[in-house]
Amino acid sequence: MKPIHMNPRLTLAVLALPVLLAACAGAPPAVAPNTTMELPAATAAAAQQPVRADWWTLYGDAQLNALVAEALANNTDLARAAARIDESRALVRLARADALPTVGATAGAARQRSGANAGLPAPVTANNFNLGLNVSWELDLWGRLAAGSRAAREDLAATTLDRDALRTALAAQVVQAYAAVQSIDAQTLAFREAVVAQRDGVRLQRLREQGGELSQLDLRQIEAELAGNESQLLKLDRARGETSRALAVLLGRSPRAVWDASIAAPAKPLAVTGGVPAGLPSTLLQQRPDVAAAEARLRAAGARVDVARAAYLPGVALSASLGKASTDLSNLLDGPSTIWSLVASLTQPIWNAGRLDAGREAVLARQRQAELDYRDAVARAFREVRDALDAQAEASASLALARQRADALRQASRLTQLRVDAGESSRLNAIEAERIALAAQSQLADQQRALAAAQADVFRALGGGWVAESSSR
Repeated sequence: MKPIHMNPRLTLAVLALPVLLAACAGAPPAVAPNTTMELPAATAAAAQQPVRADWWTLYGDAQLNALVAEALANNTDLARAAARIDESRALVRLARADALPTVGATAGAARQRSGANAGLPAPVTANNFNLGLNVSWELDLWGRLAAGSRAAREDLAATTLDRDALRTALAAQVVQAYAAVQSIDAQTLAFREAVVAQRDGVRLQRLREQGGELSQLDLRQIEAELAGNESQLLKLDRARGETSRALAVLLGRSPRAVWDASIAAPAKPLAVTGGVPAGLPSTLLQQRPDVAAAEARLRAAGARVDVARAAYLPGVALSASLGKASTDLSNLLDGPSTIWSLVASLTQPIWNAGRLDAGREAVLARQRQAELDYRDAVARAFREVRDALDAQAEASASLALARQRADALRQASRLTQLRVDAGESSRLNAIEAERIALAAQSQLADQQRALAAAQADVFRALGGGWVAESSSR
């Protein structure tokens, strides 16, 4: 058989045809999203106070440090976030593999017989044995595979940043629940001391009432106040259990440990005496993991626009095979049994019922959504920081006022009791003064919790210091 010689001009025309068709297809250029937005001015004071990664240690409580460490190690939400990171990491490897050649091995054996009506002089029985190695590779001429890999990497970055944001929020929740336990215990102590004193007082006042030295009205008021405080102790005990169990769930403890949850309260109210930023940081966008995650998803959406754009262009694939084929297994590995092939194929979409256009419009719509998500994340970040800073300032001022009020009402209750003992005031006045003073003590304990919670919210809103870990990936 004579070898076939192709006309070079014809070959060039064949190779140029897909490129011309691609030009006719008119792949739309990728549109860069508009992320310009007006941001608030930063304060120099805040910029000088970077957020610590272990910001909860500023509360100076060893048990709190241990609880946060336990939560970061065992929380189920964090475990799910870690699994999502593993999934994204595998998808990155998958996207990278798409750009590399694939190699496969084949081996086969066949035996066939032709029929009597096959046009041959006689039926033929033949064997066919083959052994080969196949290689295929798609050339990424237009960057489609590279863009897909870039999108997968950005998705991985966003998933990792989501985990970082969850860690920051989890640490803040542990601090707030721990502060709530301390507040409940402080209120319980105040009401328990009042109940013990009131029980002793009721016994004495009953004897006085029996002796005619105390009116029945006064005795009933004292008994009612005692019953009210005892009821409050029951409510505090229930709140203590609920808060402890909620904290145990955050810590990732077993169902049995949650059922029997018992969290020791700190010896004193939690508060950060220094280190809490007092203004709007200039590096907020770099510190907030959720903002960085939204930005990464925006970049991923842009990369997928590039993938959709490249789908309009021709694809070039190379394949090669090398192997052995023989009708006799005994000489399969001999030199004359060698077979090989080299194939280059070029494909160009011409008409596909609008699939490419629909796909491009879908990714462009997702890009617009990602842009809006990013803008919302930035606005939400600054809103949360401003709210947290205002709440911290209000909680700090309210705590000082609550402490003054509690001290004043405690003194007023003591002075009222002295006047009652001297016969200068009604016993009902003493009961009312004691009730108001006890309520002020309870309010003081809750305000101390509010300050610790507000400080934790400030650290959470500022990003919690996770920026160093995320940026290192």
